[in-house]
Amino acid sequence: MSQSEYAFQFIGTDTTCADQILMDTLIYTFRSAKSGHQYQVNIERYADHLCGVKFFDRTSDTRIGKFSKLSDTYEPRTIFRTVANIALDAYRRDTLSSFFLIGAADSRDRKTATTRRFRVYVAFVNNLNLTRLFRIIEVKDQSMIVLLNRLAVADMDAYMQKILDFVV
Repeated sequence: MSQSEYAFQFIGTDTTCADQILMDTLIYTFRSAKSGHQYQVNIERYADHLCGVKFFDRTSDTRIGKFSKLSDTYEPRTIFRTVANIALDAYRRDTLSSFFLIGAADSRDRKTATTRRFRVYVAFVNNLNLTRLFRIIEVKDQSMIVLLNRLAVADMDAYMQKILDFVV
C-alpha cells in the first residue's frame, strides 16, 4: 500500500435493509492518517450485479445530508484512491459487478447540470486506468458516473438503460 491510500477494513455485510431491489450492503471503514477522520464506505449490491458506491465522513454519520457534507480535510485524492480500492475489493468478491457513483450536491454547488463532486469523480476515475475492466459512462444530468463491466455485460445499452430507469 502506498502513501496515496489508506488501509481499509471490511466490517461485514448488512442485510437489514434488503428488499426486492437491494440485496445487501458491504460495509468498509478506513481512517485518515492525516486528519484522523474515520470514513465509512457502503457498497450497495443490487440485482444484476449492480453496485452503488457511497461514502461519508463518520463525523456526519447521524446527520441528514451526510453524503453532501464536506469534511474539509484537503485530502480528496487519498480518500478517493481508498474508496476506489474498496470498490475493487467488492469487484473481487463478485467479478460480474458494475458500479455507479453519484456526486451529491453540497452547499457550494451552483445551479448547473453537474455537481462539483461529479466533476472531481470523473477526473479521478478517468485517471485510474480502469478501461480494460470497465466502460466509463458519464450521466451528467444525474451527476452520475457508471463503470460498466466489460467482461460481464453483453448488452451495454440495455444494461445502462436499466440503471437509468432504476436511478432516475
